[in-house]
Amino acid sequence: MTKAEKTKAFIIETSAVLFLKHGFEATSLSMLTKATGLTKGAIYGNFKDKEDLAKEVFNYSSQILLSSLESLIEPEQSAQSTIRRLLGFYKTYPDFARKIGSCPIVSFGVQSTGIPEIQSLVNEAILQIEALFTNVLSKGQENGEFYLSLPPAVFAKQLFSLLQGGITQSLITKDDKYAKNTATYIEHLFQTAVQRN
Repeated sequence: MTKAEKTKAFIIETSAVLFLKHGFEATSLSMLTKATGLTKGAIYGNFKDKEDLAKEVFNYSSQILLSSLESLIEPEQSAQSTIRRLLGFYKTYPDFARKIGSCPIVSFGVQSTGIPEIQSLVNEAILQIEALFTNVLSKGQENGEFYLSLPPAVFAKQLFSLLQGGITQSLITKDDKYAKNTATYIEHLFQTAVQRN
């Protein structure tokens, strides 16, 4: 990595915490210069504007989330155990969000409604997560591990919507129980209604 690439990566990583914690609109240039120790010129020498930096920050932070989810999927493991691991991750999601600043989907999703390019990136990340769940659910259904009353892709959308609702409530109220209880409830649904007895 060249010095210029290292500087750009440093700006993205440092800005990510600010953008996620305070939001895109509320993060000022002075906050960015103070956190990075760089001048305005150094920051805008690497990014054409704040929106350009925000796109890079979202890509960086959403990749951390996607990589964390993908690391829980082991092809040789059953779909049931994979679902349990994924739900386990979401039970502790507020801890994960605090480590990186907040939830990239929630933070950028709300802040980017008037910025089509960033909204498109958020939507793409959501689709990637839903596809991840769809693949696990499809595998489980094909292997006879559980029966779904809906197509896997539809079920995955509902599953992700419930999880994101719990996460959003946890972030708004600063009460981790919303995320934990939502994931626990979904786990219960799998045990009682989705799996074949």
